[in-house]
Amino acid sequence: MSKRNVRVLVCLVLGALLAGCGGSTHASTAQAPTARYVAEGNAICAKQLARLSRLPRPTTPEQTIAYLPTALTAMHAEVSALRTLDPPGAGHTELAAALADTNQLAAMLGKLLDELQHSTVEFTRLGSVEHRSTTMRAGLDARFRQLGLTSCAE
Repeated sequence: MSKRNVRVLVCLVLGALLAGCGGSTHASTAQAPTARYVAEGNAICAKQLARLSRLPRPTTPEQTIAYLPTALTAMHAEVSALRTLDPPGAGHTELAAALADTNQLAAMLGKLLDELQHSTVEFTRLGSVEHRSTTMRAGLDARFRQLGLTSCAE
């Protein structure tokens, strides 16, 4: 595989991985969460989204290597802050699951970063990461919407 093809695929995978870092403000929820909980949670996600949106989106593996540490730091900060929330009703279980899924996505990104830094990323691995991240992101988005945290969903 040519170096150019690897670069294009890395950028596509990264776009898929990070596409869900906040954004949507419209969704219906299965339960009626309290206004304070929703406001606090959406503010946390909006803060991290603003942090990431100030950075230029990477278009090369080198830029991706420089970008991912900041993206991972933002993801970890978001998880830590969201962990302090007190969702109403059965929301505790759903929030814990969403945060565990976010940590799993961050771990996958961290591994990708390590592989990029050591030039050990294989083409088949990138396809696998893209597929898994898209699936994980869809599940995360659904969990966050159910919790009323639409700023945390794509």
